[in-house]
Amino acid sequence: MLASAMARTMIAKQARVMAPVGSRIISTSQPQQEQVTVAPIVEQRKNRPLSPHLTIYDPQLTWVMSASHRATGGAVAVGFYAGAIGYAVLPMLGLGFDAATVTSALATVPVAAKVAGKFLIAYPFTFHCFNGLRHLLWDTTRAMTMKGVYTTGYIVLGLTTVSSIGLALI
Repeated sequence: MLASAMARTMIAKQARVMAPVGSRIISTSQPQQEQVTVAPIVEQRKNRPLSPHLTIYDPQLTWVMSASHRATGGAVAVGFYAGAIGYAVLPMLGLGFDAATVTSALATVPVAAKVAGKFLIAYPFTFHCFNGLRHLLWDTTRAMTMKGVYTTGYIVLGLTTVSSIGLALI
């Protein structure tokens, strides 16, 4: 009897070793206790309020300028690549996007619209440039106090506005 029990144990061990990876030796169709008790918790989590996001915080110069720096960097890059690719590809497709066509089209635009358009293009570019210089200043560990951070932030905003107006009026 002992020999037959040992033989069954050996066969069972070999069967477990031979079973394919990721498959169960025994399976049932009834839900396990863990699944039954977890379901109400999952339903309760669906009804919980979301964690507070940026809506609960007062806007501060530091995080607004940080987000604006990232956004203007992306916008300037997209505008540059779209313009360069359009200028290179559209004339080959027979669409008039060469210097003469663009110049003649812009000649018909009212002056106020040209100035506004140039300002809208210049502002993100100059903001990103001046704020990048501010970050380079921080890399030298200068102006890293709260007073320095806010002072350089207001300087960046002032230089951006003045230079954008100047570029728009050219």
